[in-house]
Amino acid sequence: MPIRFTQGEIAFLLGKLNMAPLRKGSNIYGGVGPDGVFRTCKFDYHKDREPVATGTAKAIAASLRFRDVAEMRAYLDQKGWKKK
Repeated sequence: MPIRFTQGEIAFLLGKLNMAPLRKGSNIYGGVGPDGVFRTCKFDYHKDREPVATGTAKAIAASLRFRDVAEMRAYLDQKGWKKK
């Protein structure tokens, strides 16, 4: 069974990695993470509880330099994401 994410979880993750829109109103996020690596990621945020497609989650994990979505899920759980 694939690991699922919501848009709220991805937004929380981007915040933890110090990523912000590169331009005002942009859906391209970028920033230097806690490990000193600059990352960029395309993310269209709509609502917290809206699910993210599994392929999109996989692409986001790759652009944020996680090995896979399972590692991204473990990082979220470690950093204190609480499902509402």
